[in-house]
Amino acid sequence: MAILSSNIKLLSICLCSFLLLPLAANAELTLRMLTWEGYSPEPQVKVFEQAMTDKYGEKVSLKITYISSADEYFTNLRKGKVDIIVPSHNIILDERYKLVSKKLLIPIDLKNIPNYSKIIPSLQKADYAVKDGKLYSVPLVHGPYGLAYNSEKVSPPDSWNVLWDKQYKGKYTLSSDYTEVNIYVAALSLGIDKNDIANVKRLSQPDVQQKLNQLVANASHMWEGVDAAEDLENNLLGAAWGFSFPDLAQKGQRWVMAEPKEGTTGWVDGHSLSKTLSSKPKLKEIAEAWINYSISDDFQLDVIVHGIGSAPVNTAVKKLMTKEEIAAFHMDDPDYFKNNRILWPTLEVRQRNLLNQLWEKALKASK
Repeated sequence: MAILSSNIKLLSICLCSFLLLPLAANAELTLRMLTWEGYSPEPQVKVFEQAMTDKYGEKVSLKITYISSADEYFTNLRKGKVDIIVPSHNIILDERYKLVSKKLLIPIDLKNIPNYSKIIPSLQKADYAVKDGKLYSVPLVHGPYGLAYNSEKVSPPDSWNVLWDKQYKGKYTLSSDYTEVNIYVAALSLGIDKNDIANVKRLSQPDVQQKLNQLVANASHMWEGVDAAEDLENNLLGAAWGFSFPDLAQKGQRWVMAEPKEGTTGWVDGHSLSKTLSSKPKLKEIAEAWINYSISDDFQLDVIVHGIGSAPVNTAVKKLMTKEEIAAFHMDDPDYFKNNRILWPTLEVRQRNLLNQLWEKALKASK
């Protein structure tokens, strides 16, 4: 009886293990993504899930969570709660998070991302994405913190200094939470070289604080997160991402980005892979397949250009764009990004502390 009982127990264990196998496989093929809203629309997600399910013969699903702050990336990576993230370029090597040095991120295998060859040349293996010869981020989308203006009421400004023109006092808006970008604008308007916009010694000079104080004091208000139509519609100018432009057009206002002679700072958001995938090779392949899909011609057109109205990183998408879109995103100029976009620097602690001090003083002076 003892032998029979043992055999029954063994059979039960084996049977339970067998029944749990599909569940374990399905659990492994759930890719957990932490991203910004708009970067992973449901139609594209469903197409991708079906393609991967067909390829692997097992159900593949994407579990997508939207974030409101870049700090959420670090928290979830540290706790192992996410497989793929979409941070801005200046987060990858930020010493506050140590995403690479603490091995919270793992290298990306470009063999699984053939569309990478279509990316803007100056963004391929960019310094912000590479450490010790290994790639930790693939661009998805880029854009400016640009000088926006109502083209029906304002002539195209050619300098950031238009924001200090007395006639526009109380008629422009700024970001309230990406405070460092406003300091970069003040620095550029003073003629500070684009490579020194975060230089501690130069930013410590009184003229920078004075310029920033006036910029903050004369703004009509400051918007949070992303610029919305209601933030710009009662103004003539603004520093903005440009996400509000489609809604402004529906309200009968045509807003466009100026090309200030000092240059325009900007950002690049891209996919990075979590340490959780280091022990899950199949899921890592799926994650890299998603990255490849996200920089494909159709995805870049439908999601990036038409969906959120931002600039594509895929140069080949030009053949699918209208003349107006090609002009708006400078697709005819292969060197536009390299020559005209100033990527936000990855800040050291000392730099960040100074920028915070400058901003706090500007807010205090504006009251």
